[in-house]
Amino acid sequence: MRRLIENSVHAVGLEFLGVVPLGVEEGFSFFERWIASGKHAEMAYLANNMHCRRDPRLLLPGARTAIILGLSYNQGDSFRRQPGDASLPVAQYARLGDYHRYFKAQAQQVVATLQGAVAESHQFRVLVDSAPLLERALAAKTSRGFIGKNTLYIHPEKGSFLLLGEILATLPMPVDSPSSVESGKRSDAGGCGSCRRCQVYCPTGALDEAYTLDARKCLSYYTIEHRGTIPVEYWSWLPYSLFGCDICQLVCPYNRLSEKPGSTAGIKQNSHLVKITKLPPLPEMVLMDQSFYVRTFGGTPMTRAKKAGLQRNALIAMIVENHPELAQVLADSRLNEEPLLLATTAQISEYRALKS
Repeated sequence: MRRLIENSVHAVGLEFLGVVPLGVEEGFSFFERWIASGKHAEMAYLANNMHCRRDPRLLLPGARTAIILGLSYNQGDSFRRQPGDASLPVAQYARLGDYHRYFKAQAQQVVATLQGAVAESHQFRVLVDSAPLLERALAAKTSRGFIGKNTLYIHPEKGSFLLLGEILATLPMPVDSPSSVESGKRSDAGGCGSCRRCQVYCPTGALDEAYTLDARKCLSYYTIEHRGTIPVEYWSWLPYSLFGCDICQLVCPYNRLSEKPGSTAGIKQNSHLVKITKLPPLPEMVLMDQSFYVRTFGGTPMTRAKKAGLQRNALIAMIVENHPELAQVLADSRLNEEPLLLATTAQISEYRALKS
């Protein structure tokens, strides 16, 4: 059965990460404390359906196991010490098209293969970032992988540039023996050991506490999820992190993938998923109308920030760079049509005072 699963997963262009048992999650108490501390910022949805996060079996009656899948999105970026060296200030995952739909469709092919191979009827449910599930905790139960100090699931060979998906199943299957990773040590099985690169290079201190992300200090949170103005102390990084931030992954030793043969094989096999290879000029982003927004960013993860969020981010980047067209954009009447842009312009004096 395992060979059948692995072969069918690879045949559809996904990564097979393992099979794990389902039950009450040991890591739920950590997640519960994280929510209670407010470190999820304004992402209130993370506190919903906590009973399902505690016990994923509630997401599929009779579920016993989960097949853990990955989709590589590493496109060969490398960390550069000077932020201005960044060629495309967009997190690598956000350059893809609608990976949810693609991922689910490929996983459903795996389900069809399994349904055709077993005699009795069993239920399956495919999940791709769409259900209240502690998916990194599940992935860390496989035989190869662990959760690092940057809070991401890291595979010792494949790194962490992996979108995760799951197939919950009522079908009993042989499960992985979890990798024996000690957080304070580094071995062939993984582990961060004494490495603190993700913490040291995080520009805003969001990872000051190992294995814990404080979204209230995170560039990815502010440029993607946050709907209000962005605190001026984070503005300087927006020209280089216009949507999301990969720094804590790019500096990780497990993600020096460009040096490993075949390290980007997953995204190369699925290269048609890459939709964003360059951005429009910043002034065009700030003043874009709805049709421009849909035409340029529709069907990509960048719509998560909404039109106003992308405009805000682009405006801040122009302010930080003292863009030659900044005065012209600030004088444009279209700026008055978006309250978030007006609120952002009201912060300019505060930002300049901070920098002086």
